[in-house]
Amino acid sequence: MKKFFALLLFVFMAGNLRAQSQIDSLLREINKPMLSDSLRAFLHSEIAFEFAGVDPQRGLVYADSAISFAQKAKNPSLETSAHNSKGVNYWYLGEDSLASVEYQKVLEEHLHSGNLKGQATASNNLALLSYNRGDYRSALENHEKASRIFEELDLRKNLINSLANTGVVFLALADYPKALEYFLEAMKKTENGDIWERGNISNNLGLVYKNLGEFTQADSVYQVAVAEYEKNGNLQAQANSLGNLAAVKQLQGELVLAEELILEAFKINRKIGNQRRIASDFSTLSSIYSEMNQSEKSGIVLDSAIQLYRSVGERLNLSKVLLEKAAIEKNRGNWNSAQRLELEGLRLAQESTSLEAQKNAWLGLAETYRGKRDFSKALEAFERAQHYKDSIFNDDNRKQILRLQLGHEYDQKAQAMQSEFEKERILLDLQTRESQLKARLYLMGLLVVLLVGAGLFLILKHQTNQRRKLLQQRYQTEISELELKALKAQMNPHFIFNALSSISNFLLKNEPEEADRYLTKFARMIRKILDFSELKEISMEEEIRFLRDYIQIEALRLGKTIELQVENPDRVDLAGIKVPPLLLQPLVENSIWHGIAKTEENGHIKFLFERSEIGVQLSLRDTGKGHNLPIELSGDHQSMGMKLVEKRLLNSRKSRVTEKPIFDFDVDSEGFWVRLQLNSPQNLVNS
Repeated sequence: MKKFFALLLFVFMAGNLRAQSQIDSLLREINKPMLSDSLRAFLHSEIAFEFAGVDPQRGLVYADSAISFAQKAKNPSLETSAHNSKGVNYWYLGEDSLASVEYQKVLEEHLHSGNLKGQATASNNLALLSYNRGDYRSALENHEKASRIFEELDLRKNLINSLANTGVVFLALADYPKALEYFLEAMKKTENGDIWERGNISNNLGLVYKNLGEFTQADSVYQVAVAEYEKNGNLQAQANSLGNLAAVKQLQGELVLAEELILEAFKINRKIGNQRRIASDFSTLSSIYSEMNQSEKSGIVLDSAIQLYRSVGERLNLSKVLLEKAAIEKNRGNWNSAQRLELEGLRLAQESTSLEAQKNAWLGLAETYRGKRDFSKALEAFERAQHYKDSIFNDDNRKQILRLQLGHEYDQKAQAMQSEFEKERILLDLQTRESQLKARLYLMGLLVVLLVGAGLFLILKHQTNQRRKLLQQRYQTEISELELKALKAQMNPHFIFNALSSISNFLLKNEPEEADRYLTKFARMIRKILDFSELKEISMEEEIRFLRDYIQIEALRLGKTIELQVENPDRVDLAGIKVPPLLLQPLVENSIWHGIAKTEENGHIKFLFERSEIGVQLSLRDTGKGHNLPIELSGDHQSMGMKLVEKRLLNSRKSRVTEKPIFDFDVDSEGFWVRLQLNSPQNLVNS
């Protein structure tokens, strides 16, 4: 008898799958400070429950923590919930005996507290464990208790799950009419939104199709189930569906595809650690290899299945694989070994009360006794098998009746659902028409608003462009005036006259080489001034080269050495900084004539370039030490040259709004200093 992967997982508690995001959300909650023991117990129990279908080993850790916190909080209700979560994780791991202990504790607490819903849920879970052990009578009794309470409390979804599980038990007993009755009863209680419940019931109906030989319908049902479970992220349900689909593909003769599907299911079950499901996968794989005539592989995986079924105590499936192992031994001529395996399989079948399994065991023994030439025992075993066969419904007639019954029941269900769909379609059509009318009215109103808005926008844009043009003209005029003033300031006649006089003195002193050197610098400086008059911006490197020539000529006039020192610790790209031509010349001139010129010592001027939050900052300092400070630099007064620099710097900026001053200067005990913030144009800083 083929194994029944009944997809029982959805019955635990509310039975709904949760996404990984819910686990992550709960994990974030437990890390919050100042949580009470009660809240920690609740959160750990919820996390344990969520981990059951994903990572039951981690689920057990959180379940134990939940129990500990609940005991600290002296909260029996939370402790019961934690034991339930622990039982779920043991079930997924195939540890039925340990799961049964946890569920029994849960049932006793609910009986003590009078919690009917808790009693029904615990009974349902204990029924599942009885099913796994092959104790179908106990399973049916517990499911009946659960269904009665769920119906009394009007818990529709819980009742649906309990009815479906009852159908699974009858399916294992090969009582297909009863199984069908419970599946259809569960289906009738579903509603349009119960997509998950309908999917599980349909999957169980797929088992009926498979056992009736309707493999095409079963294949279709399982394909949908695999896709649905994969989308919902429940690994265990996905693995079970893959196992079901593999069994159908094997019956259809698609052995290679069946092998691929069962191996995929095996990988998931191994990841989860569900020993029962791994044993089931080994059993299916052994059967597939046997049909592929790969007897060695078949025997190896079958031995693994037997070992795992023994460890989890699942009698019915253990009986099945023992009989399969006996068949292999008979093919090898090992009749005694086969007899021993079949007798153990018969005992387990009798304990599980499965008529089909007992029939198969007696048939196997009959064949073994015949092989050993013990014909009297062979006849006895055959008669026993025939007895059980007569106790089971005639297979062909039963299948034909069930096919007709399936068709009749589904026709009725389809007609009822079609009527509901028709009502919904008419209502939806009316709602769609109403929505379309509202949408058209809304679009017409929106179109009017957009047209009016577009007209206002065009008018405002035109006015804004006119104002921008006027401002730009004014701005250009102002810049031109500033540049003209700047050039006039640089072409100071006194400066030119004094510079030429100094060069003339070198000639009178018979120092033609010095005279030629300074005359060359002077000519280059004058040429630069004229070249700059045609440009709006020059680089800071060009500005500094010009200032070096200018300082040397001024030093010649004063008869002392003046050094220009440029410091750039932040490696600012000076070639990338653009400034108005000769912007810094008035500052350098001020340093020389109001500071350095009034001391007896040689002097130097230092430029310091630094990056700031909004651009580049330039600091200028000289060694004039503040002697004979002119009145225009004291207090709030500024010289014409200083005002000119500040105004030109403002006009060179693309934005005139800043939180920091762009121009500042003062005199202290060490001399004159100026700070400029070159932060406006985007090209001032080399990225």
